[in-house]
Amino acid sequence: MTGTPTGNRMRREWTRGPVLGAWCTIGSPGAVELMADCGYDFLILDCQHGEFGVTELEPMLRAFGGTEVTPTVRVPHNDYFAIGHALDAGAQTIIVPMVETREQAERAARAVRYQPDGARSWAVTRAARALGSDPAAVNEQVALLLMIETATGLENAAEIASVPGVDGIFVGPADLALTMGLQPGVTAPAAGVEDALDKIAGICAEHGIVAGLAGGAEYARHGFRVLTVGNDRALLAAGRAKVDEARAAAPSTG
Repeated sequence: MTGTPTGNRMRREWTRGPVLGAWCTIGSPGAVELMADCGYDFLILDCQHGEFGVTELEPMLRAFGGTEVTPTVRVPHNDYFAIGHALDAGAQTIIVPMVETREQAERAARAVRYQPDGARSWAVTRAARALGSDPAAVNEQVALLLMIETATGLENAAEIASVPGVDGIFVGPADLALTMGLQPGVTAPAAGVEDALDKIAGICAEHGIVAGLAGGAEYARHGFRVLTVGNDRALLAAGRAKVDEARAAAPSTG
């Protein structure tokens, strides 16, 4: 592999303050490239709810080339091979959805890192361009965020956070609200989950790991340092306002 490994910038920056990212769901390398020019610290390629799977990641991960944006992948589920494939394709941070127990957290942690810290299979892949090929160095750079999205996960949050190799908890407030009998928020966490958010942020602080949230930057004041502030679909949909503005300005032919 050519070039000097740059390491996981997202991981470095969250020790200093909040990092801001966005979701990529469309599955287009061109769209990812444009998103990477928007000034985000990280972008999440969403294999859970996006229009693509882990086997289609590599072209989109190549679109990060030449930027300082950290390539992050939410895998579709807690699967050893899906996690390994995403890392080999060039992901530097992995997000695992729907984690509810310590055992599930341990499974994810083993998949993300090489021996002796985990059980990831070693190979020379394009991931070495950013993180190098030394297993010990890679283990220090990759990051694992586990999503707490259910009432069961919330109940077991302290046990999940205590697992070695877990670098942070990333809250999915919509699903969490549903399991709490609440309506999911569309653009912000639903009213009624604030206590749960504060609980998770506190647990993360106690265990020395980062707290993340699929929510706006205003939640930095709650102690969350990994935050999402948009997605590719919403940015494209915002173009409707431009069309409406142009249509209003066009002379009437009626």
